[in-house]
Amino acid sequence: MGFTHYLIFGDAKKALTMEESKKAWAEYSKALVKNNLKLMGPWGPFGEKEGVAFMLEGTIENFESYINSEAWQKCPIINTRTISLWKMPFS
Repeated sequence: MGFTHYLIFGDAKKALTMEESKKAWAEYSKALVKNNLKLMGPWGPFGEKEGVAFMLEGTIENFESYINSEAWQKCPIINTRTISLWKMPFS
């Protein structure tokens, strides 16, 4: 049973217009391909102190190779925290 999804919360690096935000998230999503990770989101979480949330899908090896990679540097948010998830065997 390995981790498959990574729910990440954080704050925007800087204020962006809607167009700048779309471009930043598109560039980030494209950079994730090198690490075999799929981006889901971003979302605006309710009930969390952070203003942005998104999820990455991939193996733990993919996620570990992502840490401090080029894709990591392109992430539009900072001050992140991550919740790692695994799929239940009956789902």
